[in-house]
Amino acid sequence: MNLSLLSGGGARGLAHLGVLKVLEEENIKFDMIVGCSFGALIGGMYAQTPDASELELRLKKFRRTDHFKNLGVRALRKPALQSDDFLKQFARNLRERVLLNVIVNRISVLRQDRLIGAVNYLVGNGRMEDTTIPFACNATDLVSGKGILLTKGDIRKAIAASTTIPGYFPPVETDSQRLVDGAVTHNLPVKFAKALGATFTIAVDVHPLLREEEDFRNVFDIIIRTSTITASQLTEESLERADILISPQVDDFFWYDFDRADDLIRAGEEATYSKIEEIRKKTCPKGGSVLRRLFSRFVGPGSTSKK
Repeated sequence: MNLSLLSGGGARGLAHLGVLKVLEEENIKFDMIVGCSFGALIGGMYAQTPDASELELRLKKFRRTDHFKNLGVRALRKPALQSDDFLKQFARNLRERVLLNVIVNRISVLRQDRLIGAVNYLVGNGRMEDTTIPFACNATDLVSGKGILLTKGDIRKAIAASTTIPGYFPPVETDSQRLVDGAVTHNLPVKFAKALGATFTIAVDVHPLLREEEDFRNVFDIIIRTSTITASQLTEESLERADILISPQVDDFFWYDFDRADDLIRAGEEATYSKIEEIRKKTCPKGGSVLRRLFSRFVGPGSTSKK
């Protein structure tokens, strides 16, 4: 019962595409994909259309569209700022670009339709239950404070929830939940993979190393730093539970480096080639139909699981 796990990481998540390209070329089969944040976007696209080359073309075209421009990535990019902490860059840009009396009366900087437009361009319309490869993704519920596993329903809405940066985009609302980025609780959702019945997991980790930081100008900087430390520790704990770990060398890339897509995809390819023999030795030759039956049962009545 082989399962591929794709973590969050902003533009670094483009390395996931390189991983999938090599697994596809080497005919390494997996029975399901579970993704978080940008990993949910790449994973959902691939689950619908298991053709990495086609996805690469679609993503490159996306960067030239108004949908990409409307996400405001270039406006937030600040080359002079060395910190790789997205939240810290975001906070400092806010202080420079937006009046405080405007922000305090808004739930987010950008409207939700900007994120929805991007997701709709990249992901086909449909339900999670109907993808070619079974697919799930995780989000975080602001109401309960828990991680949520999404396994059925509108695939675009699920991916939007998993990729919603808190404060930058408004939460995706359901009847009783307000969902944001899955990375807030489980950046590498190994726990959810086990809950789905996976006995063998290939995890792809694109989160950067936790760098030393000395520039704390106010209490807000300290709060952001503590959140970053917590997220890093949670990811490290999840890594220990994966059967195969693929870690593309992405430490020299920033969360906004979408212009370096070719380099990021190549990093994913190189990291995967280095693990191919290990993957071949450890993967089960059978099991696809078994996990698909487990997954079909799991996505029956009720579409979420809390951890």
